[in-house]
Amino acid sequence: MVVKNLNLVPEPERVCPCGSWLAHWERYGRPSEAFRRRRSCAVATCDQPVEVGGHIQKEVLEGLGPYGMVGDASWYVLPLCATCNRQQGARLVVADDCGLAPTSPGETCGTDGEGASRPVNRTRANRA
Repeated sequence: MVVKNLNLVPEPERVCPCGSWLAHWERYGRPSEAFRRRRSCAVATCDQPVEVGGHIQKEVLEGLGPYGMVGDASWYVLPLCATCNRQQGARLVVADDCGLAPTSPGETCGTDGEGASRPVNRTRANRA
């Protein structure tokens, strides 16, 4: 599966109630057992250890809108190494069985409308 790396730096009030975004993925991602045993970055060509829960979007397949195959604008978390996570805006090919965890509070740790919310779209480069 192809995803776009958002490489976001959440503001303190936007931190996931799970404690970290990696803990959020561990709780709400649904990886295969084989992927879980692998214990490495979700990027298909990377074998570095997992360090963070990286924010991504599924790749939008441009030009296929009439066929209903345009991807998904939702935000997800998956396990990445620090090197892959730093590739802001990069298209990454990730393991199909890595188990994306939605960041939507209604689907995960903020089911009462409180708790986790979408992090502010700020990168390290433009932090105030």
